[in-house]
Amino acid sequence: MPTFYDLYDFSLFAESDRNRIDRLLQQSANRIRTYHEGDLIALQGDPCRSLMLLCSGSVSARMTHDEGKEIVIETLHAPEILAPAFLYGSENRFPVTLIAATDCRVWFISREVFLEMMEADRTVLRRFLENISDRSVFLSRKLNEFALQSLPTRILSYLKTHGCIQNIQEVAFIMGVARPSLSRALSLLVEQGRVRKESGGYVAADHEG
Repeated sequence: MPTFYDLYDFSLFAESDRNRIDRLLQQSANRIRTYHEGDLIALQGDPCRSLMLLCSGSVSARMTHDEGKEIVIETLHAPEILAPAFLYGSENRFPVTLIAATDCRVWFISREVFLEMMEADRTVLRRFLENISDRSVFLSRKLNEFALQSLPTRILSYLKTHGCIQNIQEVAFIMGVARPSLSRALSLLVEQGRVRKESGGYVAADHEG
């Protein structure tokens, strides 16, 4: 059983029967993989056959459109579960590409073994259902952000969450837009008095520096 990271630091197992879970892990095949920054962890469309626990580091989740445009959906930080909502789907394939944003470690537990864990401990089952429900809420908000909001509105939402835009190219990549488009939208927001340009980057006009 892995010793570099405590399984019970994950909220998924926080209130579980440790003796029962430990026995299942000891009796099953599970593995840990180490990835370096920039390494591919999973490709969009690959089969999702294992519960993947991000034990250390950060992972970038990216989605590629048919025309080749790539959007950063989010950056995940340990401890976190990767793509839990697709583990038991009839189409259990990764909806995004997972790339190591930093050096990281991922613990793989087969979905059959994890199913045994949930059957053996209803607390784990409840926590897993809560997790995939929360993910559904997050994804619905992302859909609203990308499909329904205008670019200026998305910029203001980003500033509200992150405080500042320092690297225009990086934020354009995250938003899935061209750098010139983001620059024009920022300039318009500055003209409207809704965004300020400071030495450290762009901030919302109501931001207290």
